[in-house]
Amino acid sequence: MTRIGTLALFFVRDLSRSLTACVPLAAALAFGLIAFEYGMDQAQFITVAGLGIGFIGWLTALLLAGRADRASSFLLVARLRRRAELLAALLVGALGLTALLAVLIALPNLLAGRLTLEFPAALWIVPTWLALWSLAAALALALSGLVSRGISHLVGYVLLTALLVANDQKELLAERHLEGLVHVVNVILWPVSTLLAQASSGCHDRLYFLAWALTAVYAALLFALAVWLFADKDLIWQE
Repeated sequence: MTRIGTLALFFVRDLSRSLTACVPLAAALAFGLIAFEYGMDQAQFITVAGLGIGFIGWLTALLLAGRADRASSFLLVARLRRRAELLAALLVGALGLTALLAVLIALPNLLAGRLTLEFPAALWIVPTWLALWSLAAALALALSGLVSRGISHLVGYVLLTALLVANDQKELLAERHLEGLVHVVNVILWPVSTLLAQASSGCHDRLYFLAWALTAVYAALLFALAVWLFADKDLIWQE
């Protein structure tokens, strides 16, 4: 754990010293200004802000993986007992930065009265977003060039895009008698959609915990996929 924490701090500092650090910061600033323009209650905050900040976390994890995908990282990887420690450090670093950006987004809007939270019910946001952000960061690692083999990351992007488009066009698919595809999309996205729906409505029952557990399983599977791809990859960095 010490090595993972040290590596996470190293990559976070490395990112902060580069111009690419402006990307998640600018995204967080833009989201904070646009999404909270007309105010936001707790239910909206859980869903809208959860997904928006989750996307920023996904982007941050990709940027951290890009910083690790350099020849200067060779000595770090060579000194690790397992390559998985590098990916774990990137995951921890991405979650830490995402949490920091979330505070920078929420706190000014809360003080300005554009965000309304109800305590202690608002504390349920923490486990909900933790599962959601872990899924986003693990997905970013699995899609990153750091772990990709050949065009595996491109295949991943195609599948992810197809899933999101199919979810957005479910009515059109149903009209074309593709109910089976709609059902598959609903099943795949059920954990995340149910988790956000239950959390936003304040229902923290068995359904909530089932959706939370399945979302965490998704994150673990994606992280395991990234570890498997990276485990014996021939590391040839592009400068």
